[in-house]
Amino acid sequence: MRFGQAILLLVSACLSGSLSGQQNDARFDAVRKYVLETDYPEVFGTDHYKTRIVGVLDADIENNGSKDVVILFRPHYLQSAPILIYKVSNDLKVARLTEGLAPGPIQPISGDYLDAHNLGMAVDFTVPRGSTTSAKMLTIAAKSGMNGLVVYDSFTHMDGRKGLSAFIDMHGVKMPSHQTDCSSFEFSRVKQIAAGHIQEDSLQNYLAAWFGDEIYVYLIHGASDDGLLNKTLRVIPAPKGFNGFVAGQGLTYKTDDGTSLLTVK
Repeated sequence: MRFGQAILLLVSACLSGSLSGQQNDARFDAVRKYVLETDYPEVFGTDHYKTRIVGVLDADIENNGSKDVVILFRPHYLQSAPILIYKVSNDLKVARLTEGLAPGPIQPISGDYLDAHNLGMAVDFTVPRGSTTSAKMLTIAAKSGMNGLVVYDSFTHMDGRKGLSAFIDMHGVKMPSHQTDCSSFEFSRVKQIAAGHIQEDSLQNYLAAWFGDEIYVYLIHGASDDGLLNKTLRVIPAPKGFNGFVAGQGLTYKTDDGTSLLTVK
């Protein structure tokens, strides 16, 4: 068996294990096929690392009456989004939204991730604030062969990953003073994702990402033609005794005393 074939089989097994037992298996099968054959995550040069999936959701997170498949990955590279969103049509055509999510504060370098800068395939630079839009930056980056784009308040990261464009919006994230490159930090490691209603709002779905002592709660209002999200974000402390969200029960979470529905008050 060739090395490439072995890698694809490993990824297929990983995805199959993560998606089994879920409703609407055809949608997940379509996403698996798309990932393996069309939009493999994190390809730099010729390296295809085994895809590591932590969680999968099938939920209407855009509140438009249509479900999306949301995957929580464990990335191999710095500056890769741990959360990616896939649109699946009624005829099982799949498209990944350009914007991924990297919830949580930045963390000190752990040494657990690869760095495209060390491969000579990434660059950090500054752009005058307000001088261009994220959509325009994506176009410029793609024309330069740089398909990964992460925008911070004080600088922008581009990298030469292969495949379709990938964007992360890190505006508003607290950075060390005068930080103009991403050499000293990595993204938070997300433990779990869940989607559903909150106590204060039973009409709209929210996407929640849990890590450490905080939960990032996104309300997504839709996506642009460029695949960029129109979203609002609330950051809340994890409730006392929080033991994770109950599988298949939206934003209901477990504590030592029972279960409760998440509130963002």
